[in-house]
Amino acid sequence: MTDRPGPLPIVENSERNEVAASSRPPFPVWSGWDVAFLFSFAAFSIVMLAAAGEAAKHLVHSKLPALRFLLQPSYEGVYLFLFQALLDLLIWLFIYFTITLKYNAPFLESLKWRPKSQLRVPWCIAAGIVLALAVLGTSTLFPNPQESPIEKLLKVPLTAFLFATLGVLVAPFVEEIIFRGFLYPVVERRFGKAGALVATALLFSGVHVSQLWGSWPAIILITVVGFTLSSIRAQTDALLPSFVVHLAYNSTICLLFLIGVLVDGFPI
Repeated sequence: MTDRPGPLPIVENSERNEVAASSRPPFPVWSGWDVAFLFSFAAFSIVMLAAAGEAAKHLVHSKLPALRFLLQPSYEGVYLFLFQALLDLLIWLFIYFTITLKYNAPFLESLKWRPKSQLRVPWCIAAGIVLALAVLGTSTLFPNPQESPIEKLLKVPLTAFLFATLGVLVAPFVEEIIFRGFLYPVVERRFGKAGALVATALLFSGVHVSQLWGSWPAIILITVVGFTLSSIRAQTDALLPSFVVHLAYNSTICLLFLIGVLVDGFPI
């Protein structure tokens, strides 16, 4: 007579869920130290890009007299565009390689790119359009006491179109990755949703202060935009909704600016 194996132990659903949860990587996989390294890397990149720009200007001025026309003030906006585009690329690469190489994790999935429920794209687009119209409408009620740096740059047609391109094709994706993708979950893990919302919204507005300096109404409005985007990230627990709202917001601003140019011409 052979011994028969006894009945298999019954694993309760709660136990299975605990085992599955324990096997999942923590969210986020990166830490506060990685955020600190990001700030250090961004500061270092700003210094190096600025130094490279000054070196290029010196080279043109001293060695390449045929290209000295590129040093005219009218080209200043083009250089700022290139500076911002390169800085965005470097920061995005830092975040990408931190997640994929340092922690061997999938990039978008680790950022909680897709919401758990179906994304309501029309609602997100409508929210971005309404937000843009509300900001523009409010700004007309509180005129700027002085001209901001971004307003001066937008008077040059080439600069205006370059910044519009950057604002639609690059800024929504990169800024959402940085603020509400990489920074938000680290702050949320330490200080909760409210702390993460406030911190990312203020940081978001802070990076735009240099463009809007001298125009306190515009700075307050961009802070409201930051709070709105961070609130969407907090409510949906995903990055894609805030990205779509951000994209719709920037696209509406740029489209209305383009319509204004076609109707009235560039501001003088």
